[in-house]
Amino acid sequence: MKARGSLLATLAMCAAVAVPAAADPPVSPGGPWPGENDPSIAAIRSYEQLWDTLEGIEHHAKGAFTLEPAPLQSNTGRDIPVVTIGDGPMAVTYIAQQHGNEYVVSEGMVELIRDLSGNGVEDRAIRDALTVTIVPRVNVDGFDGEVTTRIGSPPWRQNYDPSCISGCDPFYRSGVGYDINRYHSSTANPYDHPYIAGDDNLNPVPESIAMRLLWEERRPAVVVDWHHQGSYVDDDGRLITGSTLWPNATDEADARGIRPEFDDAVERSKQAVSVLVDAVQDKGYANITKYPGTTTPGIARNAYGLLGSVSVLFEMRGGIGPQSNGYITRTTSTAGKALLEAAADGSLATYPTDTAEALPDRGPFQPDPHDERPDDE
Repeated sequence: MKARGSLLATLAMCAAVAVPAAADPPVSPGGPWPGENDPSIAAIRSYEQLWDTLEGIEHHAKGAFTLEPAPLQSNTGRDIPVVTIGDGPMAVTYIAQQHGNEYVVSEGMVELIRDLSGNGVEDRAIRDALTVTIVPRVNVDGFDGEVTTRIGSPPWRQNYDPSCISGCDPFYRSGVGYDINRYHSSTANPYDHPYIAGDDNLNPVPESIAMRLLWEERRPAVVVDWHHQGSYVDDDGRLITGSTLWPNATDEADARGIRPEFDDAVERSKQAVSVLVDAVQDKGYANITKYPGTTTPGIARNAYGLLGSVSVLFEMRGGIGPQSNGYITRTTSTAGKALLEAAADGSLATYPTDTAEALPDRGPFQPDPHDERPDDE
């Protein structure tokens, strides 16, 4: 039985961003910026609405389609929805919204699920060749959990776990919860704590463990982790609509003596990045750069690369109002489907890495004077 919660009222978005100084290249387009359209979180499906939508898609789906809860619930007892589409021999996993306040990619995953459940030729080919697992919202509590902490009510980045008082983990926000995307085990034990030496069962984040258990069950050849980032600009002043990266935990791979296997996973991940970017880069609303990711092994991008999967982070620009949220949703679903098509027809295995290698570094942050620089990944 799904422990559902009602949607919290509204999210007050950030104030408008100042125009760059005259000496800087003008930002193009000149927005939209957070707050311009006073968007409400009500525009995004609540926890209950998400389940209802997925159940409706399941009811009308063509071909193999399963909706079920993840292996573990959230800290408030909520089920995390997992959609499985197709029954082909190759497994691919997409996870989204590990951070509760990065919610537009969740909508993109719902649209992709709807698309893949149809009767089109491409959809049937994907379902025959692949078993696609999509988790459209990992952090169900951090988005609209019926909870209140010292920082107020969700949405926020972390899960909900106010239990730690002192001596907390480095990726814990006092009185709020854990950053889910720092606690994916990359060892043989899905319950292993990434930052405590040795094999243990001390991982404190059920949502991270649930994703790792899904990996253990399905052994996906490809994992893509979908996020939001803040507003950044390139050297020409163009707004960056997305950034992407492959695994980079080389020191950890060296320490484990698996560097050749890890390098192979990195190369295959660059192929996937090239497919994703090529699918959207020529669109008028897409401007994709290389994400400046850290080497933390518990990040999903690194954890699943260390485990041998193709593993990609894809960060979309978020928090920019309803109209441009539609662009972000479209970019997410378009890129996601292109990668599935390449995996299904075998072209991913021979796809050149040129596009990934040529990605420019992400440009400078475009600050909002009323907001701190956002955390990413």
